[in-house]
Amino acid sequence: MSVIAISRGSLSAATKLAEGLSSKLGGTVITREQVLEAAERYGIAESGLEMRHIVAQHPPGFWEKYADARKHYLACFKAALFDFVLRGPIIYHGNLAHLLLKEVHFVLRVRVNAPLENRVEAMTAELGVSRQDAMLRIETIDKERRRWTEFLYDVDVMNPILFDVVLNLRRMTIQDGIQMIAAALENEQFRRTEEALKAVRDIQLATITQIRLMSNPDTYGLALNVTADSSAGKVTVTGRLRTGDAKAIKDGILSALAGLSPVKEVEARVGIA
Repeated sequence: MSVIAISRGSLSAATKLAEGLSSKLGGTVITREQVLEAAERYGIAESGLEMRHIVAQHPPGFWEKYADARKHYLACFKAALFDFVLRGPIIYHGNLAHLLLKEVHFVLRVRVNAPLENRVEAMTAELGVSRQDAMLRIETIDKERRRWTEFLYDVDVMNPILFDVVLNLRRMTIQDGIQMIAAALENEQFRRTEEALKAVRDIQLATITQIRLMSNPDTYGLALNVTADSSAGKVTVTGRLRTGDAKAIKDGILSALAGLSPVKEVEARVGIA
């Protein structure tokens, strides 16, 4: 099995779908919360971003103010997510993976849409709240989730073009969805080949390198691009900056990446416009 990334419109439905897929196809169920915990080793807390704080305010210049922090947060989350992908087949449910894994060919991106009434019933049963309270909670959750994703990616999380399969649970059951996904995974493009895994390892190494550059005061905030060859342990850092001393910036890059495993060779190509 490859990787299934489920974007959850309903936590309850996505959980049942993920568990059902794991039982039928194998693969480890991974949640957004687990990835966030794993991302702590990459310094995700240092980005200074937290959903409740961000979605509560949109002051003038909001997007620009947090541009570097967004990049840092996403890089840390991506690195942790790729760790799980490289360990073996996974079934993820959350709201970031289908976007962060867009470069991985063997990922099946799934959107689960559950009727509001089903979500209300599930929440009243789980939390013991009234129907009205459940509806208000769901409205708040959906609004915060959408604003958070739009903040990070500047995209509409509901856009169907972002997914390979969209399941409408108003017209089908969880079991129907499991059968549809299992059939879709028979497609050749979702096979977990060594070539595809090599591409994932390359991206993973480039992402870890970017995190190190973002965390170093000499290279923080610089518009630098990173590519990597994981087999050779080589990373290439390029950039064309408007101002600065090219040699000093190159030295800063080499210093920032010193001792970074498994990097064996760093090529820095920086020019000043």
